[in-house]
Amino acid sequence: MNPFQRAVAPSILFLCGALNGGGSEWFRPFDGESLVGWEVRPMERAADWSVVDDILVGSGSGEESYLMLAEALSDFELAFDYRILGSVGNTGVEIRGAPVDGKPSRLWGYHADIGQVGSGPKVLGAWDFHEGERGDYLARRGESVTIGPDGQKRVLPLSNALRPEDLRQDGWNSVLIHAEGFHLWFTINGKMASEIRDNQVEKRRASGVIGFQLHSGDRTRVQFRRIRLRRL
Repeated sequence: MNPFQRAVAPSILFLCGALNGGGSEWFRPFDGESLVGWEVRPMERAADWSVVDDILVGSGSGEESYLMLAEALSDFELAFDYRILGSVGNTGVEIRGAPVDGKPSRLWGYHADIGQVGSGPKVLGAWDFHEGERGDYLARRGESVTIGPDGQKRVLPLSNALRPEDLRQDGWNSVLIHAEGFHLWFTINGKMASEIRDNQVEKRRASGVIGFQLHSGDRTRVQFRRIRLRRL
């Protein structure tokens, strides 16, 4: 096995067993009829989020907002389908997020980015870290990144990684997000998007909220369905 294969093999093995492996049972954190159990940050943007026919709908107003599951989580898997309506749009999912003092619309934490087809590798399929002064992104699409205690990155390419042509611009796309310890990865339509191993103790986050995002500066209209969650 060459060094590249050694780097990506654990991720591929994890992916193969992710939906049927250990941990708790999958459950739906969304009742399909209301936003009970969820909250919008900031509250002034609550009208941007609604439920239609068992689907969460985010209708961007040009201001950032998050629809957050009102429970802090550490290790878990989150699965869902999403669809961006229109040719442009930027959304994502905050992981282990926390409110930011003085910034009502912001969360501090890891962010799985799922912009529209045609978005660059720092937007579609990347891992960001919001409000942590860690640069524009932790890993771009197609990268497996190990972050050292000093913040330095070791970057390797992922095998058979997500490509823009693997997404359906006008249709539903399936996402699986895995967070266990400080190893985080996510897939879109069964393809690894990006992966991080975060060893920078003073910067990383161990727990926090999940938040679906409406990005600032645009009027993205995005839908989420078949939301499932399980604790690891």
